Amino acid sequence: MISIKRMSDCTFAEVTKAWNRGFEGYFFPVAMTEEMLVQRLGAEGYVLSLSVVAFEDQEPVGLVASGLRTINGRKIAWNGGTGVATAYRRKGLGRQLMEATFKLYEEAGVHDATLEAISQNEKAIALYEQLGYDVVDRLIFWQRTDALSENPFGIQENAGYRVRRVLAQEAAQLPFYQSDAPWQNQWQSMRDGEALIVEDAEGQEVGYAMYKRVASDAGKVTAIALRHCVAQPDHADADTILRVALTEMYAPCELECRRSTFNLPASQEQLLHILQEAGFGPSGTEQVYMVKKMKMPEIVAKLAE
Repeated sequence: MISIKRMSDCTFAEVTKAWNRGFEGYFFPVAMTEEMLVQRLGAEGYVLSLSVVAFEDQEPVGLVASGLRTINGRKIAWNGGTGVATAYRRKGLGRQLMEATFKLYEEAGVHDATLEAISQNEKAIALYEQLGYDVVDRLIFWQRTDALSENPFGIQENAGYRVRRVLAQEAAQLPFYQSDAPWQNQWQSMRDGEALIVEDAEGQEVGYAMYKRVASDAGKVTAIALRHCVAQPDHADADTILRVALTEMYAPCELECRRSTFNLPASQEQLLHILQEAGFGPSGTEQVYMVKKMKMPEIVAKLAE
């Protein structure tokens, strides 16, 4: 018989077993030791009381790991992983886990539930749609793995902009910061990342970028992953602002490393056009971004009357 518990009522050994069994054979390898999982849950801000683990008798057989953030006065829950053990897939356990998760979301007063799903995982996407999620965007993973040419993003001379490197928290204070980004791209998940702000000749902040660099043990940068690149909305020179930000973020040009985008919304067509011009292309990975509007507690109470 299947039972479902809050993750906060489970041991970390049980959670680790549920995680590894749930994601066995998944699109990306995500096997964890207990120590690795504890570190990940803490570093990425998962909320154990909003996460659930499924058991068959005493054996962990699946989970949904969730987090919660308040953004612009709204409680936004994010699903950071739904996994079901191989023997229990296509038997309704995923739906049971999600329905148990929604009850916890409603108790917590969640306004919106969000998740990302691999585009090829059509069965999971279909289930999420049946549960009330809508696909609101595609998330692009593009890359280029060789050195860049000089001035790869075509900045004209005397563009008149300067770049200031800042903490992610400072970029997040900009009035045009994209707070509705997928959870891994939000500034709270970028504490070990980097950010820059583009300023015009008058010192006005007109654009920003957030990104992560990976270095080898010898200190050489081996990867640069773009998370945000945004120009002030309706700015007459938005194209140049984006090009300036990309040039600084992916510098130095002569460096051979993997330059990529991570969960970049396909709706940012202007940015994608610039990247395509510079030789970036699909990596083979793409996700969909899905949102479900939750019923608020007062509405649920009225429906129950």
